[in-house]
Amino acid sequence: MNKPRVIFPFVEAGFGHIMTERSIADAFEKKYGDLCEVVRTDFYKENATESMRRFETFMADQVKLYNTHLFTGWGTSFLNVVFGSYVSTWFVVNGIDKQGYKDSLVAMKNLKPDVVVSTHWATNYVARHIKENRPLTVVYVPDAHVNGCFRYPSDLTMISAIEGYNTAKRRFWRFNKDNFKLVPFAIRKEAFEVEKDKAKLKEKLGLDERFTILVMDGAYGIGLMESLCKKVVEEDLPINVVAVCGKNDEVYKSLSSLKTKGQTNLIVFGFLENILEYIAAADLYFGKSGNGIAEPTFFGHPAIVTHCANYIEDRIAQHYINIGNTKKIFTAPACVDFIKKALNGGEEFLKMKEAAKNAPPFGAEKAADEIFELINKKYHLK
Repeated sequence: MNKPRVIFPFVEAGFGHIMTERSIADAFEKKYGDLCEVVRTDFYKENATESMRRFETFMADQVKLYNTHLFTGWGTSFLNVVFGSYVSTWFVVNGIDKQGYKDSLVAMKNLKPDVVVSTHWATNYVARHIKENRPLTVVYVPDAHVNGCFRYPSDLTMISAIEGYNTAKRRFWRFNKDNFKLVPFAIRKEAFEVEKDKAKLKEKLGLDERFTILVMDGAYGIGLMESLCKKVVEEDLPINVVAVCGKNDEVYKSLSSLKTKGQTNLIVFGFLENILEYIAAADLYFGKSGNGIAEPTFFGHPAIVTHCANYIEDRIAQHYINIGNTKKIFTAPACVDFIKKALNGGEEFLKMKEAAKNAPPFGAEKAADEIFELINKKYHLK
């Protein structure tokens, strides 16, 4: 008997989708790679047609658009609710670019999947429409609620936010104890490998022992980053400020040329290969809402959300607010006020820090186990 062929299709539509797909693939291959054939594919890039690449570019552009135009982000979330799972998913994957969908379906068939594990709803939709020898379909929802597109049928759906899990089970008849599972958040495996001693880590990174904030507003560096860093420099706070600008060259150039008054140590980066080390070395995290909040939480840090692009990101922020280590602050002066209080041992900061230490568990092993259990029911591997 051939090993079941398990496909992990990566989709360039935001950090949370890519990180969790990789994390689950790593955990699954480590635990069950001897029993299953594990195939990773950049689905809309590898062996893709122009229409497929166009679709992925469209998806990535939407992410950027949501972050720069709040009306677009929140409006799209509203329409997703109004039109529901089937219409919303059909419209985006099939209705906007029919050729892209047709080519995607052919590409998915050519992978000869027995199982397709998706962290983005588009590849789940495509896999579900294979008519002959349709594969098992698994969806991991990296968000804090199961939105309309993620509610499209699958053989197994998993989510990590307890609020989203409870709401979906209560509101949507298709979810039950067999096809809907609550699992730890699938943080990337490299997080577990980072040096735990903060003093050693700061020394390695060339940071002094002062209070350190890390500011990052996603891959596009959109949000309060520039205004917050300038405000900290203006106030001449005696802290380290690590600003990670991502693809935003304009912000990178602006902050790189910013002169401090003497006490603030401003360090500016574009992309960082070792970003997890800087997150772990920080004392306080500032950034847009999204799955990136998982990482400062994992390392036991308070997090300040400075921007919510849409309802999805608002729900993610609320999930971490419920954990207790996160707070929304949407203006630079208010962020600086919070930093000053934290420097003086503010009670709110200390409570948030303690809450982060008691956050729910992280890791993709449980998700991998649930996937294998589904596969084993059909293929009887052990």
